[in-house]
Amino acid sequence: MKKPWLEGIEVINVNTPVSAWGGWFETFVLTAIVIAASFITQQHDPFRLNGGFPWPLLAPLLAGLRYGFVYGFVSALLILAILGVAINQQWQIATGFPLPWAIGIVVVAMVAGEFRDMWGRRLHRLEGANQYRAERLEEFTRSYQLLRLSHDRLEQTVANSGFSLREGIMNLQSTLDAIDGLSPSSLQRLIEFIAEYGALTQACIVGIAADRIDTDRILACIGGNFSINGDDPVVMRALESGELAAVNLINEYAMDQDQLLAAIPLADSTGEIHALLAVRSMPFFAFQENNLRLIAVLAAHGVDHLRFGTANSSVGRFIASFERVHQDFSRFKLDATLLRLSGTPGDILNVYGQLRSSVRAIDLMCMAKNKENPVIWLLLPLTDTVNARAWMQRADDILASVTSELIAIGDIDPQTIRSLEPH
Repeated sequence: MKKPWLEGIEVINVNTPVSAWGGWFETFVLTAIVIAASFITQQHDPFRLNGGFPWPLLAPLLAGLRYGFVYGFVSALLILAILGVAINQQWQIATGFPLPWAIGIVVVAMVAGEFRDMWGRRLHRLEGANQYRAERLEEFTRSYQLLRLSHDRLEQTVANSGFSLREGIMNLQSTLDAIDGLSPSSLQRLIEFIAEYGALTQACIVGIAADRIDTDRILACIGGNFSINGDDPVVMRALESGELAAVNLINEYAMDQDQLLAAIPLADSTGEIHALLAVRSMPFFAFQENNLRLIAVLAAHGVDHLRFGTANSSVGRFIASFERVHQDFSRFKLDATLLRLSGTPGDILNVYGQLRSSVRAIDLMCMAKNKENPVIWLLLPLTDTVNARAWMQRADDILASVTSELIAIGDIDPQTIRSLEPH
C-alpha cells in the first residue's frame, strides 16, 4: 500500500525480485532491431566498418545501461556473432574479422553494464533503507495515533469521573464557608469553584432584572469578558423553564443564532432566580449531560449556601435543604433519604446531642415538634435507602433508644417537611 506521504512517487518493493525474462526478451528484440536497421540503411556496409559511426553499438550500449553488465555483454556477443556470419556470407565487405572494432563494442557494453550495476546496487540499498524508514514511520504514526486516542479517552474519563457530586458539595461548603450573601465576591468564588469542577473555560454570572438578564450587571466572570445577547435562545429557554438550558436542546433555527453553550438560572430552593450562569466555552469532552448536570447541581447548592447559610439546628435551613434535595430528585433523579426519630423527650434530646458529632458532612439534622413532643429529622442527600440502612447500622448504639423511620425522598409528602415547626 502506498503511503500518503509518498503520493505521486513510485514506490519500489525491494523484496520483490524483478523478472529476468522481460530483460532478456527486450535485449534480443533491441539487438535485432538495431541490426535490421543497419542492414536496411546501408546494405553494402551495415556494420560501418569502412567509415562513419558504428550504429550497431547502440544495442549493447542501451541493453547494458538498462539491465546491466550481463545483458550488455550478451548483446555485444550477438552483434559480433552476426558480424562474423555477415562477413562469412559476404553481406559485409571486409578483408578479415575487425578485432579492434569487436573489442571496442565489447568494452563499451561492459563499461555501460558495470556503470548500471554499480548504481543499481546503490539504489537498491537506498530503496531498502527508505522502505525500512517508511515502515518505521508508519508504525510510529500508528502508535502516536493510538496513544493520542488513549490520552483523549483517559482525559475524558478523568474529567467525567475525577470528582464525585458528594465531594463537590462538601468542598463547595468549605469554599463558601465565610458567606457574604449573594455579593459579587461570593459569586466570583462560586463561579471559580464551578469552573474547576465543570471544566468551564469562559463563563459569567449576569444579573436579572424584570425577568430578563441585565447585560450591564456582570457579577462574576472567568476566562475574560464577553458580550451576551438578551435574546439568545439559550438564555430565553433557561429563564422560561427556570432550569438548565443547553444549545443541543433547542431547535435548529435557534442554533444558528446563539452564542452560548448553556445557561443555568441561579435559583434558590424557594424558586427565586437571583442571577444567570452563562457558559460561553468549555472543552468538547466536557459538554455532555452528566457534566452539565453536575454544574447545575453545584450552582443550585452554592446559591442555597450563600442564601441560607449552614445552621444545622435551623428548621428553616432544613426545609430549604429539603426543597433543594427534592428538586434534585425531581429534575436529575438524585437519590436522598430522610430519617425520622421519635421517642421520649429525654431520649430524643440525648440522641440529638450524640448525633450532632456523627452526622456526615453534607447531611442535615433538625429538631422539630410533633404534638408538643420533640422529633428529630435527618436528611441524607445523595444516599439511597440501602446506604441509609448501612449508616443506621453504624449508628445503632445511638439510635437504640428511639424509634427510627426511614423514608425515601420520593415517598414522602413534601408538605410534611414544609409544615415543620421548631421545638
